[in-house]
Amino acid sequence: MIDREMQKMEGRWFLQYSGCPLWKKGSIDTISFDFELMHKGEDLVLKEQVEYRKNGKMKVKKGFEIPDEKNRTFRWRGVGMNRLFRNTSKVLYNAEGILVMWFEKTVSTPESIDILTRKKHLTAQESGYIFRILETIEDARKFIPNLESVNIL
Repeated sequence: MIDREMQKMEGRWFLQYSGCPLWKKGSIDTISFDFELMHKGEDLVLKEQVEYRKNGKMKVKKGFEIPDEKNRTFRWRGVGMNRLFRNTSKVLYNAEGILVMWFEKTVSTPESIDILTRKKHLTAQESGYIFRILETIEDARKFIPNLESVNIL
């Protein structure tokens, strides 16, 4: 992963649309991802903190996005209670404050994509614009029918 690409991911992103059943549960809302570029040993990685509300209580999931230069993917490794969890993801689009990420199928989740934005709330026009972008991304098209808006309060 080119360092510059990882730098573009740094900061806070709000999950807007997801194909992952975990994020589509009615009891979960206000999901944000915070990425921080840091050194882990001699490698640059993205420290990830996901914050969300479940049944009105704030929850946090922490881990590291470790770049795989050869495959241009990330291997996510959980920290703490999530240390046994792993997955692979890939950035399909990162421009204009819109981040589209693909996630591999795991034991507990289907293959899917997430759409994150720098803005917490989107207008109808902004949402429409995002879906027009998704139509142009070959690796994202097949996931569009499974996307659902997540609750952002």
